[in-house]
Amino acid sequence: MACDDPVELVPGVWQIRQQLSEEVPLYLHLVVGPEGAALVDGGLPFSLPWIERLMAAAGVGEDDLRFLLNTHAHHDHIGAFAELRARTGARVVADPAAVRWIEDLEVNLREFALHRPDIIADSPQLRAELAPTFGRPCHVDVTITDGGAVRLGGPVVLEAVRLPGHVEGELGWLERSSRTLLLGDIVTGTSWSFFHGHLLPLQLRRSLRRLRALTLDEGVRLVCLAHYASRTAAEFLDLLIEVERYLDQVTDTVEGALDATPRSLTEVWRRTCAQMGRIEEFRGLAMVQAHLREAVAAGRARCVGPDLYVALRSDGRPAASPL
Repeated sequence: MACDDPVELVPGVWQIRQQLSEEVPLYLHLVVGPEGAALVDGGLPFSLPWIERLMAAAGVGEDDLRFLLNTHAHHDHIGAFAELRARTGARVVADPAAVRWIEDLEVNLREFALHRPDIIADSPQLRAELAPTFGRPCHVDVTITDGGAVRLGGPVVLEAVRLPGHVEGELGWLERSSRTLLLGDIVTGTSWSFFHGHLLPLQLRRSLRRLRALTLDEGVRLVCLAHYASRTAAEFLDLLIEVERYLDQVTDTVEGALDATPRSLTEVWRRTCAQMGRIEEFRGLAMVQAHLREAVAAGRARCVGPDLYVALRSDGRPAASPL
């Protein structure tokens, strides 16, 4: 897998890129202060050599790594944590909602990828493909909520920003001295061959609005993301607009698959994938299910049976069936 050399983006903030596939990059970040360093996310199990290169370039020894900061508990953000914690003694810091997935990888795998075995089978083939990407379970030493801070000495402080939407338990990290914002997957990929996915569409919209306000109000200068190249505040605000438009497209496509005839979750998922040119895959299935649930909660749809949905008009009556 190709990668770039480590680079210091601003004083004390280092980055390395690991190319996970032709279309999906993974950016790993290290923040260095006078009293130690913090790694933001742990990549996949096989990301360890990239992390070692990043630490070496930044002059960070194993004894200097004090914290392993998590954005969220998907497999490509926690894979090397167990090895690094055992080797360095660094403390793992995560949102309370992420703990179960970090500490119990069978639960993580089941709820992330095998959540609907009636639609996508829990097969030996799928497990063989996914299991090696999960690494080993890792104890979470510290849970942190919105506004909590991790201090690396002097002015270097990383403040937690809670950003639910992609998943429930996601954090961003604002390094105040350099005005750098480090993010996981709250700013989702919009153009991959599969849906990057999100489990809480309404909260995702709120988190995107919060990121816009945070960027402007806090004078953010640099934004570092897990799956996009780092960018200036102005470039980041443009990206937020792109992601919001994409979210509108997903919402319109999912709900546009409904009418007065009951449509199954499987039917809506497959139609959404076909219309948006995405592979039929577990992330997209969870995302479509989440949109249907929110459409029901908002009174735009009704669940009329197990995994069966109809659209509702503004007066609460079923929409017309297509001719």
